[in-house]
Amino acid sequence: MDKAREDAEIIHAKGQGRMGTDEKGIFKVIVAAPPEHLVNIDKVYGEKYGYTLWKAMEKELGGVGEKSLRQATLYEIGMKLRPHETMSKLIDQACRGFGTDELLLTCCIIRFQPHMANVMACHIEEYGKTIHDRIREEVGGKYRNLLLQVVNTVWPETGKYE
Repeated sequence: MDKAREDAEIIHAKGQGRMGTDEKGIFKVIVAAPPEHLVNIDKVYGEKYGYTLWKAMEKELGGVGEKSLRQATLYEIGMKLRPHETMSKLIDQACRGFGTDELLLTCCIIRFQPHMANVMACHIEEYGKTIHDRIREEVGGKYRNLLLQVVNTVWPETGKYE
């Protein structure tokens, strides 16, 4: 826990504990930390500074030109602290707004295949619909059928074949 305390202090010192933010220094600590260690850093950070690492990075990395860095940092934290929820959220992001980001949706479905049962459970809990429903709403034709087959290998649907 001493290393977690040290890393929490480093992250704070490179961010909210100074004028200007050392984004590279913060990202280096977060990326180098294994998931279990980042859980400990998050706990120590919350106890010492009053909010989670996620919240701190949302606040600290909100400046002009930092959108991509902020997204990358929050994604990295999410994948280490709450991986299935983060994967579910990325699928939702692929389907949000005007038009579907088909490349992102496809990459998520394929890349998250080993975790799809847990991702599906999180998606249902968070958004009230299955990933099957999302695919049906967002894409069509043979492409839809292909994505549904991929998802069905892990979370089979019953009685819904088109």
